[in-house]
Amino acid sequence: MTTVFHVRLFLDFLAVALIIACLAYWWLDNLSHELFGTVLFALVIGHNVFNRRWYGNVQKGRRDTVRIFNIITIVCLAVAMLVMLATSLLISRDLFSFMALDGAFAVREIHMFAGYWTLFIIAIHLGTRWTVVMNTVRATLGLAARSTVRTIALRAVALVIAIWGVKSSFDMAFGSKLMLTYSLDMWDFNESTLQFFVNYGSIVGLCAVVTYYGLNLIRQVAR
Repeated sequence: MTTVFHVRLFLDFLAVALIIACLAYWWLDNLSHELFGTVLFALVIGHNVFNRRWYGNVQKGRRDTVRIFNIITIVCLAVAMLVMLATSLLISRDLFSFMALDGAFAVREIHMFAGYWTLFIIAIHLGTRWTVVMNTVRATLGLAARSTVRTIALRAVALVIAIWGVKSSFDMAFGSKLMLTYSLDMWDFNESTLQFFVNYGSIVGLCAVVTYYGLNLIRQVAR
C-alpha cells in the first residue's frame, strides 16, 4: 500500500511539473509541448482511476465547509481540464492535426487561459491534500515521532516559499493571466530558464500553503 502511495505522489507532482513545462511554450518546440500535454492527460486519467472510490463516496458522509470546498475544487479542476483538452485538439499542429481548425486564434487564447487556471486549481487541490502528502513523506523517511523542531523548520520553509510565491505572482503577471487579460509579456528563456520554473513552482507552493492553513483555520473555528 505504501508503494502505491509513493507512485501516486510521484505521478501527482509530475503532473504539476508537466503543466509548468507546458506553460513554457516558447522554451519548447510545438511537438514537445503536445507530447508533454498528452502525457499530462494520461496522468490525469491515471489519477482518476486511482481515486475512483472518491466518486462513489461523494454523496456519503457529512458535508461540512471543508468537504464542500474540496468538491467544488475538484469540479472546477475537471471543467478546466476538459476545456484545455478540447481546445488542445482544435489547435494541434502535430499529434492531432487532423482534428485542428484553421486559424482558431480565439481557441488558442482559451487554451492558454485554461492552462493557467488548471495550474492554479491544481495548486489549491494540492493544498487540500497536503496532510496526505506529508504523511506519505513522513512514512517514507521513517519519521514516526513528531518533532517540534522539524515542524518549526517546515513552517519556516513554507513561509519562505509563500513569500517568494507572492513576488513571483507579480513577476509573472499571474493574476492578469487568470483574469483573461491579454498580455504581451513573454519570458526570456535565453536569460534564465530555471527562474521560470522556480517562479511558477513557488506560485504553486503559495496557493497550496494558503489553502492548507486556510482550511485548518476553518476546521478550528468550526469546532
